[in-house]
Amino acid sequence: MMMSPSTSTAVRTLVALVALLVTTGLASVTRAQSADELRIDDAPATESSESPETPLAEDAAEDAPDLSEPRVRPAPAADERQRQAAEGVERHLRTDAGVIHIYQLAEEMVDEALSDLADLNPRAISPLAVRNLNLTPNLSPHFGSFVESTLVSGIANLTDHRVKRCIACRAMRSRVEGDDWVVSVGLTEHEDLQREAERLNVKAFLDISFAFFPGPNIVAMQLEIFRADDATVLWSETYRSDATSAAILRTGARIISRAERVRELERKIEERPYYGHQLYLGMSTIPYDGPAGAITGAAIGYRLYERFGQDRRMLFGVGAEGFANFSDANGLLGAFVGATFQYELFEPNLNRLELRTGPTVGGFFAGSEGNSFSMEWGLDAILQYRLGAGISAMYFLPTEYAGYDLGGFGFKARASFNW
Repeated sequence: MMMSPSTSTAVRTLVALVALLVTTGLASVTRAQSADELRIDDAPATESSESPETPLAEDAAEDAPDLSEPRVRPAPAADERQRQAAEGVERHLRTDAGVIHIYQLAEEMVDEALSDLADLNPRAISPLAVRNLNLTPNLSPHFGSFVESTLVSGIANLTDHRVKRCIACRAMRSRVEGDDWVVSVGLTEHEDLQREAERLNVKAFLDISFAFFPGPNIVAMQLEIFRADDATVLWSETYRSDATSAAILRTGARIISRAERVRELERKIEERPYYGHQLYLGMSTIPYDGPAGAITGAAIGYRLYERFGQDRRMLFGVGAEGFANFSDANGLLGAFVGATFQYELFEPNLNRLELRTGPTVGGFFAGSEGNSFSMEWGLDAILQYRLGAGISAMYFLPTEYAGYDLGGFGFKARASFNW
């Protein structure tokens, strides 16, 4: 049967559409395999399973991975491991130390180390060269470069020591020994170190070690200076920074160091107290029933006290205060003498003023008349660290002075200098 050209074209178009639909359906079925089918297909074949050996099946078996052998995931590159370690350190410190960053802790320890290095005799160690920088695996080389450059710049700019870098101390060398290719890093023999010291014209070498311990959340830095001639250790010190040091940076909390605790114990064993002094100027008002009313006069006083207690926040001492009013109507000269007990309301803090409060019990002496007992409760604010101000509410036991009653509730105000 003969078909027209238009009919033939329509038939060919219809056949192409049917073929396209069939192909798309097969692809969808292939992608829609169930998890069970995929697991069965991916599982290794057992001895009882048989499949027709066709060339296509053989090619597929050659290309498929052998799942019966354990798969080993390749280790990340060195840069990737360092990046992951650095990120882990940052996360840990952000979680446990709030806004405190490991770089801040490193700068704090470097500052403390520079203070110690400045006290060393330059004639014994200068010039010196930086030999090695050791880091724990969880710290990146970029962080190590920051620590080293901060320390080197501080030594060069803030101390009397001259510092150099020992490039050969970290250089990589290779040589052939027989059938072996030997690779070494740095100077492996002390004689090599001596020759390098002569070449650099240095007297000593400096080694730096920096470590971060995630468990106790402690950062530690160790410095060691040894003589180039005979490797004698001239100076070594370890600096530690942890949550307490971070608290200093956040809040200014005054943390007692280990050395201070040792000195505190020695003072207690030797029975040597902590003394403090306060010198102040102010005014005092004593109620008086005379025609001119209360007597207000200038005051100058001195207190000597001793600190005690676990944090030395309790103070006990004695003091004297001179009182003077030179007016014709209410003239009065005398002195307050008594004992004082005060307690610091807040824990020691480097950024906050110091508040002390407590009672003072004593007497007032004015000569033949006007003598009496007095008691007051005071509040003193000590600024950082010498100047202060205080006020007191006072009760003066009534007594007779010039034919009138002298005494009652009064007050005092003062500005102080403390040391």
